[in-house]
Amino acid sequence: MVDRLPDVLGMPVRISAMVEALPCGLALLDPQGRFLFCNSAFIASFGIEGDPRGQDPAQLLIAEDRADFVAAMDSARANESGTSELRARLANHSDEYVTLVMAHSPPAAAMAGSELLIGVRDIREQLRLEAKVAQVTKMQAVGQLAGGVAHDFNNVLTAVLGLCDQLLTRHMPGDTDFDDIDQIRINANRAAALVRQLLAFARQQTLQPRLLDLRDVLDPLRPLLQRLLGPAIELEYSYSHAAGRVRADPGQLEQVVVNLAVNARDAMLDGGRLSVATRLITPDAVAGLNQPIMPAIGFVELSVNDTGTGIAPEIASRIFEPFFTTKPLGHGTGLGLASVYGIVKQSEGFIFMHSRPEGGTRFSVYLPADGSGAIAAASTAEPEAAATLRGRVLLVEDERAVRLVVERSLQRMGLDVTSVGDAADALDMLQDTNGDFDLLITDLVMPGMDGVQLVHAAQERYPTLRTILMSGYAEPPQRAAAGEYGMHFLAKPFASSELLAVVHQAFPSLKF
Repeated sequence: MVDRLPDVLGMPVRISAMVEALPCGLALLDPQGRFLFCNSAFIASFGIEGDPRGQDPAQLLIAEDRADFVAAMDSARANESGTSELRARLANHSDEYVTLVMAHSPPAAAMAGSELLIGVRDIREQLRLEAKVAQVTKMQAVGQLAGGVAHDFNNVLTAVLGLCDQLLTRHMPGDTDFDDIDQIRINANRAAALVRQLLAFARQQTLQPRLLDLRDVLDPLRPLLQRLLGPAIELEYSYSHAAGRVRADPGQLEQVVVNLAVNARDAMLDGGRLSVATRLITPDAVAGLNQPIMPAIGFVELSVNDTGTGIAPEIASRIFEPFFTTKPLGHGTGLGLASVYGIVKQSEGFIFMHSRPEGGTRFSVYLPADGSGAIAAASTAEPEAAATLRGRVLLVEDERAVRLVVERSLQRMGLDVTSVGDAADALDMLQDTNGDFDLLITDLVMPGMDGVQLVHAAQERYPTLRTILMSGYAEPPQRAAAGEYGMHFLAKPFASSELLAVVHQAFPSLKF
């Protein structure tokens, strides 16, 4: 179209070449509202094929936006010194918007028969970025809500599970009461599993990361995955020997793989293939992933690829939202992928999904590679459940039901327990007894001073005091602060056996 511009505007070729090379789209319309001229950027924005001269620009928009386009042209004609602006959708991409700015043609163009000048701003990338920001903001807001609900619910479950454990010790297996209490315990544990998924999404779980090789997580999972997938789905593993190591919680990584595998199974009802693979992504190779939010550091990629039905584009942006599911009522909680998202984010990683309808789906998890030191073996030492303990414990818990249950559990272990409802009373008790306690067990979230602040204040006065922090959830700064003061974590809800195990870890010498 460059050779036509001098004919339309009477401009030198060098000026017309400059207009043609502009990154923003420009077009001239005749008095009938048809194209006289379009530069290359305008043609590219609208996907025009062939010579646009004489075409009606309204036909390039979806039918719903054409009346607004005509109204904008009329407004521009009526206002010789102003402009008229319109956001409209393209006919060939109805989900994509452009902004059109209309004005009277410059005098030279008007003399050549042009009435209106149209400028186009391609805002598609801007809208995509805005949608991503809105999605991230929504996920953060829902995560905060989920974390708060999970914290309160964990206190309820801690009381229920603790009472179940205490009641079960008074009955023998086989009698009616024992079976009924055990059913309460089983269902409370199911509720606890749902809460853990909420906390995973909210990135507020208490993780136990360690340096590990992904093969050590994936190999033991293979028999379980094969049973979950069934005989109609082939399971393939592929390892890169140079994949390196990551610092993560192995139990939570297992949950990530299992959830992704179950999601893939449901997309392959007629059978198919599930591929699980690992590979090392070097810092130089990160740019080639086309994920600008990823920093240029080394990553280990864990990919789960299926040959199923794929994920429809209209729901792709919602798959990590909690409670969003396409499964029939009663066949899914909508927390599987949400918990995967939360675990990966809490492990300082990234997760992306690539899918084509009827072409399968690929989930790629990227965890920061860690080459610092040898892989530590996890401790498998179990406490002696029947051992009688001796020692003084100060218990701090603002929820009365939880406080009573934990107090009874500790007393049944043989410990001398003093319980209070907040941090201020705990500090007063320590001062009154000159710190004559072997162990401080405190809740994390309490009115006024929280658990971490309480431990800080207590250890400043009594540096040998051992501590356990009970946590329905923990924000990252609180987890980091807890590590600095050598606290042991006990994630709510917990059974009496778990409480006993953590007590032994915190202070082995309490055993009689």
